[in-house]
Amino acid sequence: MKESKGKSYVALGSIGVILISFFAGNLAARFGLFIGPNASQYSKAVKYSQDYSKYAGLFEARQTLIDNYNGDVEDDVLLDGAIKGMTASLKDPYTVYMTKDEYKKFNLSNSGLRVGIGVSILAKDNAVVIVDVEADKPADKAKLVAGDIIVKVDGEEIGSDSGKAISLISNANKSSTKLTILREGKNTFDVELTKEEIKTESVFGEMVEDKVGYIRLKDFNEDASTSFINTLSDLKSSGMTGLILDIRGNGGGFLTEAESIASQFIPEGKVITTLNNKFNKEKKSLSKGGIGQEMPVVLLIDGNTASASEVLTGALRDYGIAETVGMNTYGKGVAQAPFTLKTTEGALKITIDNFYTPNGENIHKVGIKPDYEVKLSKEDVDKEYSRKTDPQFKKGLEVIREKIK
Repeated sequence: MKESKGKSYVALGSIGVILISFFAGNLAARFGLFIGPNASQYSKAVKYSQDYSKYAGLFEARQTLIDNYNGDVEDDVLLDGAIKGMTASLKDPYTVYMTKDEYKKFNLSNSGLRVGIGVSILAKDNAVVIVDVEADKPADKAKLVAGDIIVKVDGEEIGSDSGKAISLISNANKSSTKLTILREGKNTFDVELTKEEIKTESVFGEMVEDKVGYIRLKDFNEDASTSFINTLSDLKSSGMTGLILDIRGNGGGFLTEAESIASQFIPEGKVITTLNNKFNKEKKSLSKGGIGQEMPVVLLIDGNTASASEVLTGALRDYGIAETVGMNTYGKGVAQAPFTLKTTEGALKITIDNFYTPNGENIHKVGIKPDYEVKLSKEDVDKEYSRKTDPQFKKGLEVIREKIK
């Protein structure tokens, strides 16, 4: 009898262990907790299972393509296309998906080294627009100009996807590229360009008069601030007491580079810009101080002065450090950040913040109005560039002379 009871206890205990294990296993699975070689995969499947019904149409479309399309179907190509479609549906030209290859070239271009044709581009008005053409590079030799719209690269439609344009133009498997260009909203034309390796110099500076220095800041790529500070220091040593800073056609780049350059003129601890996201979380960027404090500045700006350039413009304007000459800036008052995707090795560049000038102004879709509006005529744009005949530079020189008297 005692032996029978003992066996019963053992049996009941075993059942209890099984039941506890069963319920514990179910509870763990409910919260996505698994062990074993495929634990991570199972955990992700559980995590996203609640959203399956929302995206069931995507899987149905995939299977329908596999079953019926008269050609090869590659899952990685379908996935890249689906993610690009997601970002495009947001109708934000700055939120884009970059494939593995596009992301690699994006990072390379930000370092200032790229295989290309010598242009800077910007997503603008649902198109990819050339905002700057480098002298003596392939695009310049083909007589492309700022304002030209790139409609196609090697026959592929671009839309407003600047990342796609960069990737196609810098395709390492091709020594040349064919662009379909729309100029002044009129007829399109094709141009074939031979590509070359280009090292972009973000900063160029020189003395233009005894006390007046000139710096052309083309972008805010990696190390732009280091080059800028070195150039600023050299010009100060040459006797500069007033600066003309030319950021026309500068479509932006790394916000940290713009903040570092702004710091050269703004007293330590002062706000350069304030970032604010949809959760109302604020982040203030403060000046670290620099070597250009108390130096009068004139900024040359135009309709392609955008993003990080507008951070710099807004900060120097709000503190009364700089006066502005030229045309209304582009009006991009939002900031993006890249998020890499492990599954594709590509990245999402997502608009995450609005930014505000020190006075609390958000310039998105408005831009910054110049203190002195100076338009360029068609003749000014079409003829070979010279600062001697540039009306915006000439006005800037007039203003800086008054400021350093």
